[in-house]
Amino acid sequence: MQIKKGPTGRIKGLRKLLEGMKREDVLGVLSSFSLEAAAPHGYIQSTDFDLVYEGRTYPPKAVLGLAAERVLGRPLNSGEFSGGEKSACFAVLQSLDFEVSRKITKKPLQYDFRGLERLQSYDRREIAGVFEPDAKFTPGAGLWGIQGIVETPANSGSFVFIVTLGEPVEGNPYQDALTLDGYLIWESQTRQSLQSRVIQKLLAHDPQEQNIHLFLRPNDRVKYTYLGLLEYFSHDPQKNNPVHFIWRIQNWDLNQERLDSVNLPVLPPLDPAYSPPHQSPVVQGLVRVPSPAHVPLPAAPRRRTASRAKAKDPIDWAERDLRNRQLGLHGEKLVLKYEIDMLRAAGRPELADQVRHEALYDSAAGFDIASFRPDGRSKRIEVKTTQGPASTPFFISINEVLASREYADSYFIYRVFGQQPGAEQVKFFELPGDVEISCGLQPTTFRAYPHDEIEQD
Repeated sequence: MQIKKGPTGRIKGLRKLLEGMKREDVLGVLSSFSLEAAAPHGYIQSTDFDLVYEGRTYPPKAVLGLAAERVLGRPLNSGEFSGGEKSACFAVLQSLDFEVSRKITKKPLQYDFRGLERLQSYDRREIAGVFEPDAKFTPGAGLWGIQGIVETPANSGSFVFIVTLGEPVEGNPYQDALTLDGYLIWESQTRQSLQSRVIQKLLAHDPQEQNIHLFLRPNDRVKYTYLGLLEYFSHDPQKNNPVHFIWRIQNWDLNQERLDSVNLPVLPPLDPAYSPPHQSPVVQGLVRVPSPAHVPLPAAPRRRTASRAKAKDPIDWAERDLRNRQLGLHGEKLVLKYEIDMLRAAGRPELADQVRHEALYDSAAGFDIASFRPDGRSKRIEVKTTQGPASTPFFISINEVLASREYADSYFIYRVFGQQPGAEQVKFFELPGDVEISCGLQPTTFRAYPHDEIEQD
């Protein structure tokens, strides 16, 4: 039997594929089910829902995946389909008269880094308290008391940078600098080379999977200011001991005036085309509208030839939006305000106070805004903003696709469109749940891994 899959490897038409499944097939799995037997196929204990049978609970997705072997001749792996309240997985189990219910012991969603606020001041003890509250802190010693870079959690590839700007002095031989357009010029410790384990981790940093938090101060007499998240920009391959890096600060929207207010000196911008961001308050309002009619996927792209390149192409709004960092950040701020206003209007000010711009603190989360429905249920909102019309396609990362699959019950795409300077109102529509269900996905880039052996002509 041929199994059709989407761009991320998820099976298309799961319900139809399993329409021959019988209740006895599932009962056969339940009679001998164990997580050890399910683990080779990528299954773990369920986090939100249970299949309840004769007083015992089972992870519903794992049960269905193993039961599929009786219909398809092989079990389904975890990454081939999704679970969740409105998923085809749950629908198949419920159609066979199995109970799938939310876990009774489910805890409220907790977001990481709740103790962090951008542009707030922290000393080393307070920084340690945010990331490792149970760790012993000794001033002037240990990881948090003296180190300029801390990997936390251990061996995770996520780091905290604790940096003092200024000219090298005794006890601090490093020369680090901040630029007006949001880049950190940074040197590693002198004992570290390009082959050092920690340097290799930094060179391989992926902001979709790990976070690097930046705390910065102008001198050793004041506290550190939290500036947010870093991502790798470049390094100098000719310099060792120390290694010279340039990092880009994500979501950069600070001008000279705001930097002066926190006493952070800056160098001129690295980008000659840099234009300072406007700091006027967000005065635009969002208006929710229905999602547009189905937008068909374009035909398979053809190789671009020189003659076609000369022809005038229509505006590629999606590509333009990708290059415009400020556009995306402005859209996130609009959605943040919209969610807060919505909860206050619904009489839930205590929830409004907890709405958080998650992208400023966790770039690996897979969403931008942590919010709530008026009834208290959590919302994870990924914001996609365009200057183009509602039908404009948008780029989405594999991390965001997987997050929408994992959190299908609470995940939303907010598509903000027609964003133009001076407009009093901007429209948006919602795409709830698994993105592979709400959108057609077309792969546009590939990650290539050279083979060990390449045949030579």
